[in-house]
Amino acid sequence: MTISRRYSLQSSALSIEVFPDEGGRISSLKSLHSGMEFLIQSDRSGSYPQPSFHAAFRDGPCAGIEECLPTVGPCGPETDGGPVPDHGDFWQLRWNLTSVSSTHLHLLSTGFSRTLRFSKDVSLNDDTLSIVYRTENIGSTVQSFLYACHPLFAVSAGDLILLPAEVRELRLDYSRGNRIGGAGTAIAWPETQSGIRLDLASSPDSGTAEMFYTDRLSQGCCGIYRSATGQTLDIGFDPQRLPYLGLWLCYGGWPDGGSGPGQYAVALEPTTSGCNTLSAAQRSGSAITLDAGRTFNWEIRFRIRNLGACPSSLPLLK
Repeated sequence: MTISRRYSLQSSALSIEVFPDEGGRISSLKSLHSGMEFLIQSDRSGSYPQPSFHAAFRDGPCAGIEECLPTVGPCGPETDGGPVPDHGDFWQLRWNLTSVSSTHLHLLSTGFSRTLRFSKDVSLNDDTLSIVYRTENIGSTVQSFLYACHPLFAVSAGDLILLPAEVRELRLDYSRGNRIGGAGTAIAWPETQSGIRLDLASSPDSGTAEMFYTDRLSQGCCGIYRSATGQTLDIGFDPQRLPYLGLWLCYGGWPDGGSGPGQYAVALEPTTSGCNTLSAAQRSGSAITLDAGRTFNWEIRFRIRNLGACPSSLPLLK
């Protein structure tokens, strides 16, 4: 895929960059107060696989805020509605722009594994980035999907990861080399049973990678405190629409077998389902089902606050 379009938006406190031709991803989220970049940057922008059922997410930019729909993990033909590619359709696709201003973009694209049209309104207001999403079934038969936001945040060793106060335990989905257990293991938060502080970012040479899911949430908030600038990136969402949160902690441990340094990022992923694949979401009854012509809407907000001191808790975003 040849990359030709990049759009920059700016408010009084934030700037962002959006690449419509790279899955509509937001490649940069920067504080104008400190100059801090909150998203990891790609060294592969402009080199992109052609959209297909066989495309591997690791071959794309793997950076910024991307969208996973109708799945995260790939699904085979046994899945209701047929197979789904790795991390879904939309990270692979060019998105169309229907509205552009200095603080707002409206983008949309149509998937190829399902008859789903996916759109988002991206806007800046002072210290907050708001993304309002809409998924529509434009086909003639019922479709189902899983959605997960996929923001890869930059961190430094010692930065603090903030989850809702109600979270005391996470379900482990993956741990490189089963370092802290096998899939399905219940892991205590913020400190594991073996004394590992999961809420503190490790160094990039740790060589670890873990994926977790919360139980169903009643509080739609999470965040990361960046100690270098004394700023917190808060994420707010409606837990009635996005009832779960995925947590990816990658400190050099992914991808397996890759050449060069591994990924160094934390992802906080509001999601419709507490699982990795559409097929698992269908089995658990957490997949979103849309009749022909029906829509499903939600919003995610990213707010940068200048705190100075490390927060002891994370206030709910309104």
